[in-house]
Amino acid sequence: MAKTVRIHEFGGTDKLRIEYIEVGDPGPGEVRLRHEAAAMHFAETLIREGLYFLKPDLPSALGLEGAGIIEAVGESVTGFAPGDRAAYRFNLGAHSEARLITADQLHHLPDNIDAKTAVAATVRGMTAQYLIRQIYRPEAGETVLIHAAAGGMGTLLAQWARHLGATVIGTVGSPKKAAFARQNGCDHVIDYRRENFAARVMEITGGQGVPVCYDGVGAQVYEGTVACLAPCGFYVNYGHSSGFLPPIDAMVLNRKSLRFTKASLKDYTRTPEATAAMLSEVFELLGNGILDPQISREYKLDDIAEAHRAIASRDTMGSIVLVP
Repeated sequence: MAKTVRIHEFGGTDKLRIEYIEVGDPGPGEVRLRHEAAAMHFAETLIREGLYFLKPDLPSALGLEGAGIIEAVGESVTGFAPGDRAAYRFNLGAHSEARLITADQLHHLPDNIDAKTAVAATVRGMTAQYLIRQIYRPEAGETVLIHAAAGGMGTLLAQWARHLGATVIGTVGSPKKAAFARQNGCDHVIDYRRENFAARVMEITGGQGVPVCYDGVGAQVYEGTVACLAPCGFYVNYGHSSGFLPPIDAMVLNRKSLRFTKASLKDYTRTPEATAAMLSEVFELLGNGILDPQISREYKLDDIAEAHRAIASRDTMGSIVLVP
């Protein structure tokens, strides 16, 4: 029996249940994975509320990203054996002690990447990779704007952009987060609760604006972001922790010939080759210390409601993880 977080209906944190599920032996093509750690993403709260693009049939286990040790393999499984360390993403069931999962959903973990780091940085790192290496590649000397720069995603984006030689402006929501963001790649930090971030960006850039903004916040920063982008600038949105963006008015973008994209990891991992290349780059940067997910909190499965409340409050810094 494996302790598992499940929901039977969509709603608030009161809908989260801890249940004990019989895992059983793996069938053909499956492995039984004993979790060592699981990620906690903002998306988990949206899934619980029924607001995510992935809306599971109920009842459903929760948790999109996990890592651990393979306990058993089923028939026809190749490339994995009991004792191997493995991880996966976007497969509900990570918030549990153990589970069955098809082997083709797994990837091996390098020896120098532990399970907690893997779940804190794999999906976020791959997201950072397509944002900063495929959508808009900042060049040395360019200035970029990163919203929520003290969060799990913002931290990796700031570290990566700084590694590429960019000047990084980060927005945060408190003095404590400002100090954290400065320690993790931001050259300039703006507390949007105390300052008009758009006006401050224009001041920092000498009135030029920034060529790109990486935004995981959404509604709360939309108008300000449009205001402080440079002509022909790129508005890259990948999340909406403050609420969904308004309908995009093409004529508003036309005022400065702005470009906009609402990006999703699933469209950048359509082939095994693309996925492998992204993972390779992320693991290389994690291994050499250029990227560090900065795990700030760990929660037990029994404290799942507290973890949901913490990440929904947008008061966390770096990454938080769950452990069995």
